[in-house]
Amino acid sequence: MFEQRIIEERGNVRTWTDGYGCTRVDAIDQPTDGFATRRYLRFAVQNRDDWERVKERLDPSSPERTHPIDYQDPPETLGTSAPRHGPGGIHWRDNIEAANKSEYPVRLTITGIYWGIRDFVGMLELSLMFYDQPDLVHDMFEYWAWYLMQVLDEPLRHIKVDELILNEDMAFKKQSMMSPPLIEEFLLPRYLRLYEFFKERGVEAVVMDSDGYNNQILDAMYPQALDGIQPIEIAAGNDPEEILTRYPGIFIHGGVDKRELAKSRERLRAEVAARYRSAWEHGGFIPHCDHGVPPDIPLRNFLYYVELARGLANGEDLDRYEPPCELEQQLGPIEEMFDPRSAIARAYGGEA
Repeated sequence: MFEQRIIEERGNVRTWTDGYGCTRVDAIDQPTDGFATRRYLRFAVQNRDDWERVKERLDPSSPERTHPIDYQDPPETLGTSAPRHGPGGIHWRDNIEAANKSEYPVRLTITGIYWGIRDFVGMLELSLMFYDQPDLVHDMFEYWAWYLMQVLDEPLRHIKVDELILNEDMAFKKQSMMSPPLIEEFLLPRYLRLYEFFKERGVEAVVMDSDGYNNQILDAMYPQALDGIQPIEIAAGNDPEEILTRYPGIFIHGGVDKRELAKSRERLRAEVAARYRSAWEHGGFIPHCDHGVPPDIPLRNFLYYVELARGLANGEDLDRYEPPCELEQQLGPIEEMFDPRSAIARAYGGEA
């Protein structure tokens, strides 16, 4: 990673260079942890010389990538979106037996090609670069695919992975960030090699993580380079029922409209029951919240949702089942409801 460097701080707003070498502006204390708002001023890669400097930091054989971590010393970070290690072990080798004997599915989540390069280039800049510097994009995408295979070759020969997720987030509402012709030229050839690589090492499901509207992506890449996609955001125009019928044999998960979870119990229940009806009828679908759980969803609603989903997944009646709400009974009285506008105002200044 690049050295993080503060350029200026005014009140709760910081201008700084992050670990990806990007200069950005965001709140020091974010409105909500995990939903960081930020504005980029300059990205690390704007031309081939920049890429060569970044590539020096992307050595797959570097021992720092897999060295043991001391969990008493969390990594220094200035931003909520910086990479962080999680609990569970200090090295992949320490988890071989636990993973291979687990009764639960083993999932590996990695940074995909589009996402990986976009972090260094920027979305707008990469969109232009497809046309202005196509050879450079080909080189960057090619290197990232090779880099992933080099990093993962040995671990995948020891650990049986049920689901491998490639984080891409390459779609907006109604459209993908790469057009289907661009996907077919720049992304698909690398994905075909990655797909073969993962399958040769026993990965059961190769799944793309992409917010936004995903059908254009699937039209270009399923089934030859992907087994599935998630989280099926409803607000972006995705329809789990349509996806399951339009792309036979696909595996999806997500698809529960997070906006409905913030409304009445009746609206919440109708949404969840509809998704589980599709799951039971088609298979290949694990319903869950279609992205992170926003802070405007009341905790009581979420606990109701957890018990409702558990019951419907276990075969309870889709039309009549009501959960016992045992989790909610453990809560005290409501102290204060979350107000997103007030939280943003506190972080960035101004009126709510």
